[in-house]
Amino acid sequence: MAKKGFDLDFDGFLDFAKTVDELGEGYLKLAVENAFQKSKEYVSTEIVLAMNKSKYAFAKGERNAKNRPATGKALTSVKEVARLPVEWDGTTARAYMGVDLDVAPEGLILALGTPTVRKDTTLYNAIKVKGKVRKAVDSIQQREFQKVINEAMKNG
Repeated sequence: MAKKGFDLDFDGFLDFAKTVDELGEGYLKLAVENAFQKSKEYVSTEIVLAMNKSKYAFAKGERNAKNRPATGKALTSVKEVARLPVEWDGTTARAYMGVDLDVAPEGLILALGTPTVRKDTTLYNAIKVKGKVRKAVDSIQQREFQKVINEAMKNG
């Protein structure tokens, strides 16, 4: 399965969560689901873009450095994982993102690199949610919480 996504951990998260929770039942869950879903969409798009720009072949039929055709499994896997819903186990939410390693381990291997294959930093940052991708995810999550707060305040 793909790796568990990301945490809700942007600046001021606890204050936002407390405010949303005080607005009434269901708003915190809605805020968390919206934040995770929008974050997943963004990260999945970044991973696909990184795969398309990569010097390694990911799209079906493309040729890799050893002139072997790519299977397209990693690229397809990202899109399938992106469609998975946010799962709840009591008060814990999980959102999966990235490449399903059972289906296409080469996605992560090429991102991390090996002794003979150079690391693809752009793909690594997208899959591991690092650098500018992390900053964008934090911003998206904060914006989604603010939207729920604004909507709740309009409704009463």
